[in-house]
Amino acid sequence: MPLIKFSQFALLAAIVFFGCSSPKMLVPEPLPMASADMDSTEIRDLDTLVVKSNQEDEADSLPSEQAVYHATATRSFDLLHTKLDLHFDWSTESVLGSAELTLTPFFYPDSILYLNAIDFDIKKLEVDHHAVQYQYDGDSLEIHLDKRYRHGEKFTVTIDYHATPTRGSDGSAAITSDQGLFFINADLTDPDKPQQIWSQGETEFNSRWFPTIDKPNERSTEEIFLTVEDRFKTLSNGLLESSKDNGDGTRTDHWVMDMPHAPYLFMIAIGDFAKIDDTWNGKPLAYYVEPEFAEDAKDIFAHTPEMLSFFSEKTGVNYPWPKFSQIIVRDYVSGAMENTTAVIFGEFIQKHKRELIDNNNDAIVAHEMFHHWFGDYVTCESWSNLTLNEGFANYAEYLWLEHKYGRDEAENHRIEEIQGYLYQASQEVHPLIDFAYRDKENMFDAHSYNKGGLVLHMLRNLVGDDAFFASLNRYLTTHAFNSVEVHDLRLAFEDVTGMDLNWFFNQWYLDEGHPILDYNYSYSATDQEIEIHVDQKQDAEMPLFVIPTEVEVLFANGQRKRIPIKIDSREEKIRIPATQEPALVILDPDRSTLAIINEEYTTAQYRLMYAPENSLSIRTLAVSKLAADDEEASQAILAKAIHDPFWAVRRAALSSYDWQKHSDNTGMLAELAEKDPNSMVKADAIYLLGTLGDKSYEDAVVKGINNEDPYPVVAASILALKELDPDLALEKLKMLESEEQSDIVASVSMIYGESGDTSKLGYFEKHLSSVEGLPSLDFYQSLEGLLRNTSANTKMMWMDKFEKVATGDAGISPYTKIAATRSMISLLKSAEQKKSLLSESQLTELRLKIEGIIDQETNPQIISIYQSFMSS
Repeated sequence: MPLIKFSQFALLAAIVFFGCSSPKMLVPEPLPMASADMDSTEIRDLDTLVVKSNQEDEADSLPSEQAVYHATATRSFDLLHTKLDLHFDWSTESVLGSAELTLTPFFYPDSILYLNAIDFDIKKLEVDHHAVQYQYDGDSLEIHLDKRYRHGEKFTVTIDYHATPTRGSDGSAAITSDQGLFFINADLTDPDKPQQIWSQGETEFNSRWFPTIDKPNERSTEEIFLTVEDRFKTLSNGLLESSKDNGDGTRTDHWVMDMPHAPYLFMIAIGDFAKIDDTWNGKPLAYYVEPEFAEDAKDIFAHTPEMLSFFSEKTGVNYPWPKFSQIIVRDYVSGAMENTTAVIFGEFIQKHKRELIDNNNDAIVAHEMFHHWFGDYVTCESWSNLTLNEGFANYAEYLWLEHKYGRDEAENHRIEEIQGYLYQASQEVHPLIDFAYRDKENMFDAHSYNKGGLVLHMLRNLVGDDAFFASLNRYLTTHAFNSVEVHDLRLAFEDVTGMDLNWFFNQWYLDEGHPILDYNYSYSATDQEIEIHVDQKQDAEMPLFVIPTEVEVLFANGQRKRIPIKIDSREEKIRIPATQEPALVILDPDRSTLAIINEEYTTAQYRLMYAPENSLSIRTLAVSKLAADDEEASQAILAKAIHDPFWAVRRAALSSYDWQKHSDNTGMLAELAEKDPNSMVKADAIYLLGTLGDKSYEDAVVKGINNEDPYPVVAASILALKELDPDLALEKLKMLESEEQSDIVASVSMIYGESGDTSKLGYFEKHLSSVEGLPSLDFYQSLEGLLRNTSANTKMMWMDKFEKVATGDAGISPYTKIAATRSMISLLKSAEQKKSLLSESQLTELRLKIEGIIDQETNPQIISIYQSFMSS
């Protein structure tokens, strides 16, 4: 499962975005790049997303002397096989099920079996066809077996039951409901939403719809019979063994998974889907999407066969499962889920081909796919060890991007991962392997995901590529179809490399935090040596880190030299012989260490940092530091960076270069607007052409308003045209009004918002809940401005609409909900200062609406944002 509810970066970006007093340019700013002196509040963007856990609040309720340790679940019985026969009642959103579980004692003889079964109505319970005694408390079944069974003696428990998973409601930031099974549009009241049923088992939620031993260190084979209306397609783990027409408008599909996997990975999905078939090495692949997206399915899940080959080659373990299917569902309660052979994704990845230009789903598809090795094939034995699933899946994103798009693309992704982790670490830290969590759901955070992947990257750098992938192969083949803890990973690496890696695993997995380094250097001409000074400044309770790294020494004659060093004390001094004074000495030039590096250089040295052979982190550090410098030497470096081979550097340089001062270079800008291979760079260049006010480029801007270019280019073009020719922009706007894509909707809304024309409110109403992602922030801010020209009663009518969006279902983007709530809070604050805007009763009503939204919200990070809006 990717970290996809709402990342630290996305939430912080929302706050920054809302800090503007007027709508911002629609085209997103270039990604903030990792800099050596970045503090722990740097921010990152969406896609793989979660938030601060509740540990701090919950800790207050525990006695200070009470030690918390979450042990791995004891295995008294071994669940061998699960057979389910399921029917569904849409009217009550319930499951009519029959389960047959085959088990044997794990080792010790036993006569009492405990099963997880939440909110079931038990109709019948037998062991080997004989009634037995049992107790049920609504959560756990205590079954008194007909005898004391020994290891190897199998028995079958049969349970007929009704389950009503909709009784569940609590969730977490990562998984917003613990319901386990979801009926979508069950009563058909929403004409724009299909009927669907789908499951979400992680962490221990599948026991809301079938009885099982719902722990990650359990695994069994499975078969599921699904009886559904003929109009629906079904999907489950394994292969479709048979499909039987029942002659009454229903069909029973029989799905069989003959390889054992954990109960939380069992899944079902039912609905009206288009199924597009593919193959890989003789194994069936399938992409399930809504019928409208059938032609786009292979673009939505682009590179799936290639990824399977790549990960099979990298791990040395061919994809082990009988098929690989991917399905997109509505109102999903997380980002995606790695159910074995049948991955579920939220609808946010369901896009038409044009939307996927420079905005593909590669990272999340790679994440879920790699889980089929790390998480499904080899599974963490407890949620304390979750990073053994999620850290690997996060690092798979880096591995794929590096393979497919090059080192810079992968490094850009890693920079985002660092920023996401550091944001959370600025609020709280805990060990990567955390036995003291307050709630297992809190493990789904930027430690298990971001930090877990970043630590694997450091481990790869430490042992080298060959040893790294050989060790992964040893780990996978040794523990295939089994559960693991972190020491199993360490031992696999030690077996392959011959190294003692306790120090690495102790500081990065079993302890908490990260190094904060103060770095400087000096040169002695007398001694002919460079003296490196590195102080570890993290809090005293944090570990003192051992950091093997490098320094890169650059000399005035262009010579470069990399020198390995090791930092292992609180105050480190390292002397390096040098016959001439260096022009620049960079610590950790690849920025491969997860650390905050505080360092200062001269402007001239920052200019030296920008060189094509330098790492992405160093190049972007140079661009960011030179952005505020108007000296011609610095501007010349920025002009070079505009042609950097990597798109994010080009964007950063475009936004930093002084175009007004260098108007003679606008030809270069026009060339980027027309020819740059990256659509975001093109969009930035087009918008800048508009802001420069040179009407000679009007034709180039108008050219971007068409039905073929990527949506960000079209959105930037209409905004740029508004700057050059407002009347023509309004004329061109008419051809965009029917577009549903969020970038376009936001650009249209910004122009309408600035117009002050309240007759355009109908356009806004149409898109209130459908506008998604960052564009929703511009959209609502534009609508907020337009509402200033309306009466108090009209304002309150719109507040009712905003409230429905803010408290709407899971299908509404979190950005959209935040944007709607922020606009309500903005009106509240304005009305408190200017009493004529609303009456006292309306003011009270609005205040209560906002309080209700905050009370209803379960995501602690979003609650924090709302509270910051209220207090600002």
